[in-house]
Amino acid sequence: MDQVTHGVNNRFNFFLLSNYSLTKQIVLINLLITLVVLIVIVFYNFFSLSNNKNINNHTQIINSKLYETTKYLSDNAIQRIFTFDDSCSSVPETLESGEIKIENREEYRTDCKEADLISKNYEDQLPQLDITYTQQYIYSNFLDSELTVKIYDDNWTILADTSEFYVAEEEVIIMDIDSNDKKNNQKNDNFYLTYQKVYFDFYNSLLNYFAKQKLKKLKNDNITVMETIKSKETTSYMFEDQDGIFSSIFASPIIKDNKVYGVVLIIAPIAYNPESAYQSITITNFFIIFVSILFLFSTLFSKSIVDPIKILSKITQLERDKSYNKKDKIIYPERRDEIGILSNDIKSMSEDLKKRVQDIEQFAADVSHELKNPLSGLKSSSDLLKIKKLDEKKTDLLVKNMGEDIDRMNILISDISNYTLTQVEISEATLEKVEIISFLNKFKDSLVNKEYDLKIESQQEEIYIEINRNKFLQVINNLIDNSLSYIKIKSKLLINIKGEGQYCVFNYVDQGPGISLDYKDKIFERFYTDRKNDRKSHSGLGLSISKSVIESFGGTINLKKNTYKGFEGACFEIKLPLKES
Repeated sequence: MDQVTHGVNNRFNFFLLSNYSLTKQIVLINLLITLVVLIVIVFYNFFSLSNNKNINNHTQIINSKLYETTKYLSDNAIQRIFTFDDSCSSVPETLESGEIKIENREEYRTDCKEADLISKNYEDQLPQLDITYTQQYIYSNFLDSELTVKIYDDNWTILADTSEFYVAEEEVIIMDIDSNDKKNNQKNDNFYLTYQKVYFDFYNSLLNYFAKQKLKKLKNDNITVMETIKSKETTSYMFEDQDGIFSSIFASPIIKDNKVYGVVLIIAPIAYNPESAYQSITITNFFIIFVSILFLFSTLFSKSIVDPIKILSKITQLERDKSYNKKDKIIYPERRDEIGILSNDIKSMSEDLKKRVQDIEQFAADVSHELKNPLSGLKSSSDLLKIKKLDEKKTDLLVKNMGEDIDRMNILISDISNYTLTQVEISEATLEKVEIISFLNKFKDSLVNKEYDLKIESQQEEIYIEINRNKFLQVINNLIDNSLSYIKIKSKLLINIKGEGQYCVFNYVDQGPGISLDYKDKIFERFYTDRKNDRKSHSGLGLSISKSVIESFGGTINLKKNTYKGFEGACFEIKLPLKES
């Protein structure tokens, strides 16, 4: 089961950006952004193509012209047609068969009453679509149009057809004056115009595809006329002709007094409005420019990030490389952004590690030096005892010295162990906000040693600092232990606490002989002590430990001039940052 889970995790980790270099991460993010934008553009174009309003606008225009035409013809072209009765047009002669031959032709025509016959003929005629009015209106309004207009009467007879009417055109001869200029112009065609033409052709082919989904089967004109006369309603549909041109056909009946007298048929090629194509190419161009700028700036941004990180990586390798000449100065990147902060942090960490290594080396040398002194004494005493020619008094003295050297070594070993442990604890100690006045008063109340009198004084009621309680008490105990080496029993010790600016200042003073300010730096060195009578019982690590602890709190400890009356001994000043209550 664990192996299966591990395999799944490995496959999942393949998709984590953290598994790739920063350059690849930026490229992958750019590709993802590009893909998202591309999908949005594709959906926009799909919506634009599938909901193209060009056909709707085209339909509105044709319907408007269709309405105007049918209304005009209904109001003006439907009328009775004048016809003449030819029964009185000639006078018959006498036939050889014996029939009467009319000699007076004028008298015969009068008897026929020709005028009455004309009037009677007009009144008996049914209204119909006048071909003259129809042709005049159609040819005067649609000959220069791209529309094909056909007019049928109610017997399906075509009265007017603009496609059959030809207008003589003047022949225009175009001469190629300078073929070389033409070739040069062709060579210098604008690349963008070529790109635009290709894009528009592709876009229009997609428009044709979407329009093709709405096509209906092409019908014969007579069938369309018959259906329109029968339904008395306007009909329309789109079709693709033999040349692949998409057109629409609209048919509307010519109606008067609820009777159909004919049909108007308008055939119009569907001309696509280039506005949508221009919008599409504008968005596509913006996408191309956006992606180009995105990758350009990402490349520059990647270079500005990856290069300094590579430098920092190389610097860390140089810091670890033992063969590298440490005398050559390592230059860290100096920036004001997060990489600059990281560079400063690595530099500080490197310097801190170097300092720690130097401290360890120096500490090892100091320990070696301090241990060699009692060891040398033990070696000398051991050699003298082997001679066996010493008297009892000298032998006792040697044994006593050996005991003191052994005690000295025990103290050194214990203090060295305590010092090392303290350094580790300092690096791992947790700090907390403490109200220091009440904290020290509680510490004072817990003391059981009656050899001294500790006094805590402050003019403020509350002062907050951030410390580790145990380590801070270790500093106070080290200072008290240092004082006990010099002061008399029942002497007084004073800790004065006050706030100065952003710091809490502690002044620790005693009633001992004091310490010269000439040694204000030396007393904090490891294994240094100026004790004369009790030198062998102290290792000289107490003040060094105290300094390390205070510095870990972000503060300082120094020896300063004593200004407290009644306390003429040493005065130690501790400064720690204040914290808000």
